[in-house]
Amino acid sequence: MMTKFGSVLIQLVSVDSTNNYIANLIEQESCQDGSVIMADYQTQGRGQRGNSWQSVSSENLMFSLAFKPVYTLEQHIRLSWFSALMWQQCMLRFGLKAQIKWPNDLYVGKQKIGGILIEQQLKGAQLEWSILGCGINVNEAPELEQATSIFKETNQRFKPLTVIAEYLDLLNGQQHLLYGDFAHLKAKFEAELWLKDTIQVFEKTDGTRFEGCIVGVNDVGEIRIETNGEIACFANQELRYRSI
Repeated sequence: MMTKFGSVLIQLVSVDSTNNYIANLIEQESCQDGSVIMADYQTQGRGQRGNSWQSVSSENLMFSLAFKPVYTLEQHIRLSWFSALMWQQCMLRFGLKAQIKWPNDLYVGKQKIGGILIEQQLKGAQLEWSILGCGINVNEAPELEQATSIFKETNQRFKPLTVIAEYLDLLNGQQHLLYGDFAHLKAKFEAELWLKDTIQVFEKTDGTRFEGCIVGVNDVGEIRIETNGEIACFANQELRYRSI
């Protein structure tokens, strides 16, 4: 049975983290599959690598979605790829050509417009729940050089609720991609990778820097980088971009 994304939508004025809020609902066994929690403000919003997600104002979109997958734990990367692709398509509806910066940030040109954080909940060795947390700069962007917003790019203001409605429409309308052929989903994700097939400078966790060409991702979502004719794979915490 397909999930109805947005089956329940709760709007909050302020919360520590929408991911925390929805995790508590799951723990209390009072969460419906597809439920969405939106907040005007987050005091402890989380991003990739343990970073905070800067919440500028209620003019932006911050939400978390609870999802009960029916695929195996080994293919948990499906949601990461699918959710990022649906954001790329959603931005097209607002006139923006966005790309996915590995692992799942959304960039317009060289500026970040949004990001995704997925947290998995297991029952034994089974994947029971996935929590999809998203932050999108709709009408305002943090005062950072590499940040932008839909308003900044289009000079049009939109209600965050309008943006999430379009996103949920895509999630619901294209679930065949989420559950379909794994290789096809992976190929579509790779086709939208920011800076793919270009040589960039990267930094490993030990501080070593090297040049390499982004050629795609592997089946567990690690980035594949070609250097001197050899391909190496790196997980999210193992690598940083340094040439941008």
